[in-house]
Amino acid sequence: MGYEEMKKELLASPEKLMQKKPFYREVYETKGVANCGFLSEQYINETITAEPTSLKVTPVSQDRFLMELNPDSHDVLFDENIPSITMKLKNGGWADLKFKRVAVPFQRLIKNKQVLHATGNPLNHTLLIENPTETQSDSFILVKQYWKMRNQDGMFKKMVETQKSMGDVGLLYYYDYKGQIKCRVLSYKDGYAICTHRDNNGDVILESVVYEKDNVKYIDSYDDLYMYRYKNDTNVTKSEEDGWVLEKRVRHGFDEIPLISKRGEVAWNAVQSAIDVYEVIYNVFLAIQKKHGWGVLYIKGNFDENGKKLAGNIILNDNSIDGKGDAKFLTPPSPEHIIETLQSIEDNIQKGAGTTFILPKDIRLSGDISGIAIALTMSLDIETAEQDRIDWQNVTCKMMRLFKFGLAKELYNKDKKKYKSVISDFEDIDIYSEIKVWRPMNEYEYNQMIQMMTQGGVLSFETGTELCTLSKPDEKARLAREEKAEEEKEQRKEEREFQVKGFTNPQNE
Repeated sequence: MGYEEMKKELLASPEKLMQKKPFYREVYETKGVANCGFLSEQYINETITAEPTSLKVTPVSQDRFLMELNPDSHDVLFDENIPSITMKLKNGGWADLKFKRVAVPFQRLIKNKQVLHATGNPLNHTLLIENPTETQSDSFILVKQYWKMRNQDGMFKKMVETQKSMGDVGLLYYYDYKGQIKCRVLSYKDGYAICTHRDNNGDVILESVVYEKDNVKYIDSYDDLYMYRYKNDTNVTKSEEDGWVLEKRVRHGFDEIPLISKRGEVAWNAVQSAIDVYEVIYNVFLAIQKKHGWGVLYIKGNFDENGKKLAGNIILNDNSIDGKGDAKFLTPPSPEHIIETLQSIEDNIQKGAGTTFILPKDIRLSGDISGIAIALTMSLDIETAEQDRIDWQNVTCKMMRLFKFGLAKELYNKDKKKYKSVISDFEDIDIYSEIKVWRPMNEYEYNQMIQMMTQGGVLSFETGTELCTLSKPDEKARLAREEKAEEEKEQRKEEREFQVKGFTNPQNE
């Protein structure tokens, strides 16, 4: 089935537009465990019959991700297997002591740290033209200026944070009532379910958004030209199968699908089981410490009610027949082994999530701390962010394409005389946008390095200007204006010198 045929089939059956691949964690084999996943013995030069996978998965809902992200919803807070604390009353009864369980927000820490390293720096934009003309350079600067004014880096950061929190996310570009190019994030938490439909080659056929408003379900599907809105109102008579009615079909005004979707694992997906174990052990230990943390005086035997006082101490004599009376102070259990276990689990959580938790107590000041030492300390975070840079590459480039296209139409409609060629000018430039991984650095040392490389000829003056952390988007134009002003100043100085000597400046003749 071809591309167009698959699209027609999807649009003809709105129920199929609501289908999406589930998120999962548990994977198991359906053919049994007798062979432990190994094939039977074969000779090295023999072949075997290829078979489809026999693995099955247990779906995980996105509601579950939201509960894991919120510490107040963790399972440990409602786990009846955590031991309760009781005490014996004077009247012979028993009472439960109040003990509030503790949930550790590992998921939120992991998510925040990964988002920081992936979006802590603005996206890096590169003009893919070896020798750009002045018009192309000016267009590139204009696009970057509007990119910053419209807070596109902030929207990208929100998009990454949403995906790492809920599994998927959508970013929809549109024109507001003023005709300005804008975008907004569509997340599961806000009631939007993202359904991406691809062909056999992995190319996107339709991007669909399922949502509900005033007890009415909607499906908005986007292709390269149109937005199709299906409506299912349970309060009215249905005119089509399953109650879905095509409410409208309109042109969305872009040259490609204006909805960008991104799907992946939540930031803590690989270590959720370790986090559950950590919280259970932690709360069991706290319960024991709460009950026995102050110690217990244990007395065994038959003693008189009135003890003798000697040197400020009370002496009790055991009158039992066997004479096996005893008295001792029981100290609370030693926490060293449990603390070591918890630390080991925490280390495994950091390794599995590719994220480090660095606290002030972990910093040991002994001489200068170099950038290499910091990079090594955060190597897990940097490696994870570098992988994100690759995974999000299609998203960042499509963001730039849609924004550039929409900005050209906006400027042209705003002032057709001033921006009469802006659409063709923007089509003439190809901009490559990518994540610049954030890592701690000294800005003074960084800018000094850029200056040295520029003076040494390793970097061009224009590149050095762009890489400097203090540069503005129009830094090149500012330098050109200053250079022109300096030339005019020198020219006026020469004219004055000639006038003083009674000569005329040859340049003015």
